[in-house]
Amino acid sequence: MHASHVREATAAAEGRGAEGVGWGVAVERGPDWLFLRLERDGAKAGRESLADQLLGMIRVNHAHRVVLELDRVQAIDDTLIDAIAAVGSRVRDDGGLVRVCGLSEGGLRWLRSSDRAGDLLHYESRSAAVGPRSTAVP
Repeated sequence: MHASHVREATAAAEGRGAEGVGWGVAVERGPDWLFLRLERDGAKAGRESLADQLLGMIRVNHAHRVVLELDRVQAIDDTLIDAIAAVGSRVRDDGGLVRVCGLSEGGLRWLRSSDRAGDLLHYESRSAAVGPRSTAVP
């Protein structure tokens, strides 16, 4: 299934980070899913928040199932937690599904301790995120 994923675009989506550093976001469409892979890109953060950038990408792609891939995120902070929570809430309110994958153990603990985004399911990998729910990391 992964071989059929087609790289649609790589965007230099710049969101405000705690240190004013921007985020790079690779956008990839797969069957029934939109994959958004985040990584800090070192550029100066733009005016639009990371959550607004991600939600814009979701709208443009008419996606209802989204996987936020965080395996390249070195450190998670409140800004990222807020963005994940906002995206999760908006997509779910619109009847969609958001899954998070790839966080380190420390990042996963931070996510789970959040009252804003702690209810989002986390998966070890993209393939686990699009597979059966039983592969969720508790």
